[in-house]
Amino acid sequence: MQIHVNEGIRNGNPRGHCKRFRAWRRSKAKPLRGYGFAWPLHGFTLVELLVVITIIGILIALLLPAVQAAREAARRMQCQNNLKQLALALHSYHAAREALPPGVISSVNIHSFVGGHDIWGEARSGSHGTSWILQLLPYIEQRNLFDRWDFSKNVAANATVAQTDIATLYCPSRRSGVRGQDTAIMFMHAQAGGTDYGGSLGGVNGFYNAGGTPPDCTHVIAVPVSNVCGSYDETMKGMFEWNQSIRLEDARDGTSNTLLVGEMQRLVEGGCGDTPSQDGWANGGVATIFDTDITCGNPGGMNNGFFESPGSEHVGGAHFGLADGSVRFISENIETVLFRHMGARSDGHIVSAP
Repeated sequence: MQIHVNEGIRNGNPRGHCKRFRAWRRSKAKPLRGYGFAWPLHGFTLVELLVVITIIGILIALLLPAVQAAREAARRMQCQNNLKQLALALHSYHAAREALPPGVISSVNIHSFVGGHDIWGEARSGSHGTSWILQLLPYIEQRNLFDRWDFSKNVAANATVAQTDIATLYCPSRRSGVRGQDTAIMFMHAQAGGTDYGGSLGGVNGFYNAGGTPPDCTHVIAVPVSNVCGSYDETMKGMFEWNQSIRLEDARDGTSNTLLVGEMQRLVEGGCGDTPSQDGWANGGVATIFDTDITCGNPGGMNNGFFESPGSEHVGGAHFGLADGSVRFISENIETVLFRHMGARSDGHIVSAP
């Protein structure tokens, strides 16, 4: 109801106008000018407000886990796609070169020493010490970085290139770049150029912890031939080796049954303690290679806190690319002996990926 102040005067009844005006002032609803409805003058009570807040809180509590699960599902899909790109790139490299890139490129002949070789030390002050990922750069749309690398020098001399982030090499469930805590395990304490993926050395003991001093974690040594804990089973070798290129047809157990690449653990606790990881896509050795062995104190499997083994930030397991180019999510509860045989390319045990 709209009241005009001069309405009663125009009708010759000022008293009637005053009565209607006072009645309007006493009403509990105030008309909203320009609209045909009234707006209540009173608001929410405290109880009503608390009920609304409680309902909103319950809805958020119900929706938040679903949103987080959806985001993690998207991150896992991206991680799977990263490994797929690496596997396909390795197949393209193989098509062009008729073999996979060497897992490690070193100036040291693998038959010239017993025990081990400090591949990170070579990357810092020797001739090479590089990884298979460096050879793969042109096949993952990083030709510019590859062309800038001086192959007559080691990783340290190519630090500007090596300390470059490549999005394909990071698992989004873990990170999008080198985190502050990761610099303790990065080559030369770099703040970029990490990787969450590595190649499979197979079910052999590929490394041992020979001691050393910070800050460069030189105590992680690559052992391509002799096993300091016992025999080195040639049949358990994987798809990457020291200074040697493996062909896909060498996977006699079947390319669909043999690990090619996978996710890496990044153990940063303790800095250069007893079993930290190493990191850096350009560096050979444990920074870019894992094994599936269960000797020399290695409990086997994945996500086990042992620097040689693979692992991820995903709940329940990790993604692995097989030699046929497919990608599978393998449970961390897989029997360790079966997982060891999955890393071997020609041991005669056919273990199909789940």
